[in-house]
Amino acid sequence: MNSELRDRLTLWVGIAMAAVAGLTLFSWVALSALVEPGAFGASGRLALNMAFLPSRVQKAWEEALDNITGEEAIRHLAVPRPEMDMTGFRPVTMVDGSQLSGLMVRGDLARADRGWRLLGGAMQIEGRAESAVALLDPNLTVQRLWVLDEDDVQAQDKSLASRRVLHGLTMEPESGAIVFNLDFGSAVQKRDMCNRPIWIAEGKYHHSVMPVDGGMAYWTLRDDGFATQHLSGDPATPHNTGFVKLDAATGEVLQEFGLEELIAANPGLGVFELGRVDEEEAQSNAAGVVGRWRPDPMHFNDADPLPPHLAGAFPQFEVGDLLVSARNINTVLVIDPDTLKVKWHQTGGFLRQHDPDWQPDGSISVFDNGMGAGQSRILKIDVSSHGISTTYDDGDFYTRVRGKHMRTGRGDLAVVSPQQGRAFEMGTGGAPVLEFVNLMPGSDDRSFGLNEYQWLPEGAVKAGDTTCTGS
Repeated sequence: MNSELRDRLTLWVGIAMAAVAGLTLFSWVALSALVEPGAFGASGRLALNMAFLPSRVQKAWEEALDNITGEEAIRHLAVPRPEMDMTGFRPVTMVDGSQLSGLMVRGDLARADRGWRLLGGAMQIEGRAESAVALLDPNLTVQRLWVLDEDDVQAQDKSLASRRVLHGLTMEPESGAIVFNLDFGSAVQKRDMCNRPIWIAEGKYHHSVMPVDGGMAYWTLRDDGFATQHLSGDPATPHNTGFVKLDAATGEVLQEFGLEELIAANPGLGVFELGRVDEEEAQSNAAGVVGRWRPDPMHFNDADPLPPHLAGAFPQFEVGDLLVSARNINTVLVIDPDTLKVKWHQTGGFLRQHDPDWQPDGSISVFDNGMGAGQSRILKIDVSSHGISTTYDDGDFYTRVRGKHMRTGRGDLAVVSPQQGRAFEMGTGGAPVLEFVNLMPGSDDRSFGLNEYQWLPEGAVKAGDTTCTGS
């Protein structure tokens, strides 16, 4: 081998070795920054961003393609249509006699608990997929329809409309105003019967809006703005999430507390540590070394205050105590919102649950999603013994995420199964009395999600007293 060829080979071997060493170093820095966000400062963040660049380019391309094909408009609003017998279903009609595209109902209205019904989710309105809320009168005619948007929200980081999913809804029956959250939205909003904004509270609110203090305030959930959290990107700091109490008249924040404060108020409880990943440190036997938190360690999805009319059934708690669901640690808790002390908790017996509710017999009911198991259930927990029994399960009932339930005035079970695009009511004898499905017009295999379903007493709503001129 002549010297020129040898020198050239040596050069290329050196370049290859340097490239391998550089790639190894880059990968190590990027991985370290992923595991520990504060590692290597700006260099770590740069390496992490470069490592994710191909996937981000792919995501941007997929979003652009979805916009071209129209898939983007329904990507987060559509769900798989369950196999079911559609015999007996009829279209839900509007007060003007027109059909609400895709929303269907069947059942014997005479056997159902007479009252108003609030249905919320995605619906096809004037040919477009929209997040919407429909108010059905006792005869199941739509008297009011709210199309939900964030046109009046001033936040700069709003997500695409197709990614904002209704999840959190309540109505003030006296005024007909609704208060709602949108998952991946930028505010909680209150709108009047004519869909005009009353107030807007900006922030990453989600999942739940629950009245308290006789309807003078609302408890809800938020994923930003808690001053004590996420200041440095330190993995020892938990996800920036917590609970917010809003004034019902103005939307002003009356009280708020985050996960970090909740943990500090309950030293030694340990249940919140289920959201943290700790290394064994067997070689060092290190003290004071804490593990990193999972990206969404708790996934709080409900905060239901104990109402005065049920307080007698729960002598171990106080009016206003919060019944909380922490989905990602399979735990339901009761929290004193003043001291932040956890008074009671149940871990396990359900899988990735939602919507725990106080019941008149002193029990707590839970919407058990059964994530991944293919079967959802409504469960009943004995607060004293922690015993769990099944109130309702059915082979056709399954929603991997989301989901809510309630009791009507006479005690019928009302359930919404979002990932199936359906809602139903079961009479006190266990037989179905009403069922809604939310079909996607023009599709044979997809429906629109239904995320909210609420029953209201017949005399509670005065929708016919309001005229919305020009709305």
